[in-house]
Amino acid sequence: MQAAIPAILASFGTSADEVLRRAHSTFGAIRGAAPDSIEKRALVRQFDVAAMTRAVNLVHWGRSGSFLFASYLDRHPDIVMLPMLTSMAIYDFFEEYAQLSIWEKLLAYPAYSGVRKGSAADFFLQDNPDGNIGIDAADYSAAVQALHAEYAGMPASWLESRPRFFQLLHIAHSVAGGQRLESRRPVMVWAQHYVNEEYARRFVEDFPDGQFIHTIRDPITGIDSWFGRQMDMEMQDHGHHPERAPRYLDPALGSMLAMLRWDSAHAGTQARARAVRFEDMHQEPEALMRRVAQWIGVAYRPCLLESTWNGAPYVVTIRGVPTCGPNPLNAQRRHKYLNAADRLLVFALLHGNFTAWSYPYPKAMRLGLLRLCTLGALWLVPMRMELTTFKTVIRLQAIPALRNGRIGFALGAPLFLLARRLRMMLLIATETSARMRGKRRILALL
Repeated sequence: MQAAIPAILASFGTSADEVLRRAHSTFGAIRGAAPDSIEKRALVRQFDVAAMTRAVNLVHWGRSGSFLFASYLDRHPDIVMLPMLTSMAIYDFFEEYAQLSIWEKLLAYPAYSGVRKGSAADFFLQDNPDGNIGIDAADYSAAVQALHAEYAGMPASWLESRPRFFQLLHIAHSVAGGQRLESRRPVMVWAQHYVNEEYARRFVEDFPDGQFIHTIRDPITGIDSWFGRQMDMEMQDHGHHPERAPRYLDPALGSMLAMLRWDSAHAGTQARARAVRFEDMHQEPEALMRRVAQWIGVAYRPCLLESTWNGAPYVVTIRGVPTCGPNPLNAQRRHKYLNAADRLLVFALLHGNFTAWSYPYPKAMRLGLLRLCTLGALWLVPMRMELTTFKTVIRLQAIPALRNGRIGFALGAPLFLLARRLRMMLLIATETSARMRGKRRILALL
């Protein structure tokens, strides 16, 4: 690989592709990483790649602590993982850059991850605003060199496969960080995050025994928090992306679509999928992580109670207060964007979620007829999330457009909002039918 890396980087440097040029810039100036170093090769030899078939896929239900949960798994001696969003783009990258060799892919992927997903997916960024997740680029380059020394002679049919890239990328990151393991066949933890049937299908193709862990949250707080996040993102786009001006803001319907469709396992994965509660991460982390360790087949270790990335504390700022690890106050029910009528509708519509996941709800909602009457009475009434969206579209988009002479866009806003109201009614009606008839299979709690 001593000769291969300069050749690869030289080709990257002359490419018109932004990702490859960024990889060239990152690794081109590195001279301090000794090729085939004894230390890196010893770390590579910890792994039995052919037997590394244990894999866990992390998926979130809105803002349900998927980062926090993943950070508890960091640095377990029988687990390898990439922090935050750094692994999220694996399948997109492999398809988009299929023409690259495995060694080119390993060098190019960190750049692709950063370009596609930003600072939360940047392998090497120091003083990262999203957390101290960076590894050293020279160490990563040396890890790829060590992998090349061990596996370059393997048949291309084995080496260039998608599962191999998945495995070797996790190994390269682990070796770059100097992680020492207790098992030659560690569990690989991959953060898919968003519910995505195509990603899940590819994951199961690559790892037929792969498991899924979905992070969940009290449905009242979950819907409320996810809408708040989507509204913030929409407002940020509105303020910083003028090219998106012709698009109406639409966080309410999008939020409900996500939260009503993401509470079930991916197709064909029901038996291998479990849900873990956000509240347990904060209030009972040890009991939770003992169950998790048993389910994924690793020994319980105290490090499962430490919130870290690459061994460094994962610090987040919540309402202005820096926090690391569990915070019971963050597990309280909140409903800034849901009024009393909205909460009744959620209790009735998501009754199965409240019962399956052991969240408190009005006992009267156990009566199916009452739930149906509640839904029938409230489905015509716009939710507070919708009203917030309506006001925002009119105030920030329709009225300024009218002042600027964009008459069509301004007059189209009421029609857009009416269409969204009708779609929300249809969504609630179809979900009511599906849930009343048992067609929606709620995730089982771990």
